[in-house]
Amino acid sequence: MAIVYNFSDKTFRDITKERIDVVKIASGFMGGAVKVYERNGTVIIHSENKKSSHASISNENGQVKEWEIRYVIEHILKRGLTEVNIKVSDTGVVHIRNKEINSFYN
Repeated sequence: MAIVYNFSDKTFRDITKERIDVVKIASGFMGGAVKVYERNGTVIIHSENKKSSHASISNENGQVKEWEIRYVIEHILKRGLTEVNIKVSDTGVVHIRNKEINSFYN
């Protein structure tokens, strides 16, 4: 049974202008545009260039919620669940990338 999330009350605040340090580091890895979002201790770094779109989600308490992952896929990457690859690092950071572009996760 699928869970349907109501995202209207679960929005992330764009803090890109406040986190220039993060933008510089992330753009050095991917190039292209970088945006940073935050909500209740969860931080999303979204980088996008002509070849790929990547989002990393981390939480200061170490636990990223399922609805946060789904929010990033649907509202930031603008993809469906089957169109992305998801990898969780040893530190609990969730990395999401477009499937068709990236072979790193395959």
